[in-house]
Amino acid sequence: MKDSNNLDMFNDFAMQRLNELLQPLDIPKMRRDLNKLSNLKWLQRNLSINNSSDNMDAIHLLIRTLMRQGSN
Repeated sequence: MKDSNNLDMFNDFAMQRLNELLQPLDIPKMRRDLNKLSNLKWLQRNLSINNSSDNMDAIHLLIRTLMRQGSN
C-alpha cells in the first residue's frame, strides 16, 4: 500500500512539473491533457518540431517516465 501511495505522489509531481515546463510552449490545447497516453505519445513525437527550450531533455524524460508508469 505504501509503495502505491509513493508512486501516486511521484506521478502527481511528474505531471505537475511537466505541465509547468509545457506552459510556454506552442502545443495544441487538446494535447495538454497528460492523463491520456495518446497525448503523451504525441508530445514525445512532435514536441521538438515547433518548440525549442533549454528544458527539452527534462520534458522528454518526464514524458517517458509517465508513459512507463501508465503502462504498468
